[in-house]
Amino acid sequence: MKWQPIIAGVDGSPESFRAASLAWRIARAAEARCVLVYAVPEVWAPAGLAPLVNSPDTFDMLVADVRRQLAEGGAEIPAAVRDTLVARPARAGVVLDEVARECGASLIVVGGRRHGALARGLGGTTAHHLVRTAAVPVVVVGASARAPRRILVATELSAAAGPTVSTAATYADLLEAKLRILHVVEPAKFPTVVPLSFDTTEFAERSRAAFDRLVETELPGVAGEDRVVRRGLADEEIAEEAASWQADLTVVGSHGKGWIDRMLIGSTTERLLNRLPTSLLVVPIDKPVARRPACQPRRARRSKGTVIV
Repeated sequence: MKWQPIIAGVDGSPESFRAASLAWRIARAAEARCVLVYAVPEVWAPAGLAPLVNSPDTFDMLVADVRRQLAEGGAEIPAAVRDTLVARPARAGVVLDEVARECGASLIVVGGRRHGALARGLGGTTAHHLVRTAAVPVVVVGASARAPRRILVATELSAAAGPTVSTAATYADLLEAKLRILHVVEPAKFPTVVPLSFDTTEFAERSRAAFDRLVETELPGVAGEDRVVRRGLADEEIAEEAASWQADLTVVGSHGKGWIDRMLIGSTTERLLNRLPTSLLVVPIDKPVARRPACQPRRARRSKGTVIV
């Protein structure tokens, strides 16, 4: 695999310096270019006047300040990387996504911050924006910027499983990390018309069998003790497994959701972002395209007395 640039968002905060450090470590292992990106915020003048960031002097001052802080807080990052900092005025998520697409990046790395449900529903953090929109995997860095030595991949038994597990295995090989795979059997959700005699034990056994088949197909080399099935709510069980196993990085797939879904119910990925038990690698999964069976004819419609098939 030929690695493309690794993008890291920096803004002068300790979280962003951890992101820059981890991005540099991954880029060094992958022999790829590390690109630091600073989304310059708008600085507003008093009384609602035009933003001062349009002034070249203000822009240059803010960029110079971030470079200085990087030199003080990210000493392991080479000066050549710090000096080629990309700075653009706009929202951080928009700038990072834009630069990643221009570079054909392999990965975006950002610092993590915890926000409540309302804040996430109304826009959330840069991390929330990127996991909804980015076309490449996104790492949200937790409390540590060290290179991961234990990687936990949590997978569904769906089309998302293949890309998620494959990405986790790629990073485990790159970083020489131990890999564990987890599946959470969540309580089955059925309409009230379903008989109460539904056999939850049989459902769990079938899930376990499907999980075993998935592992044998995707990761046959993973030892038995690192093939874990839990029962409960996905985000809670993933966080507990990550903590008990002392994972450094948790890998999940994300289909994304509409803003109403995010505000009202969220998603497993977004709830994990809020808890951030470890650094989190989110793999974007394309939604499968619904196809009409070949034997199913198109519905006839009428237009001015003519039947069109």
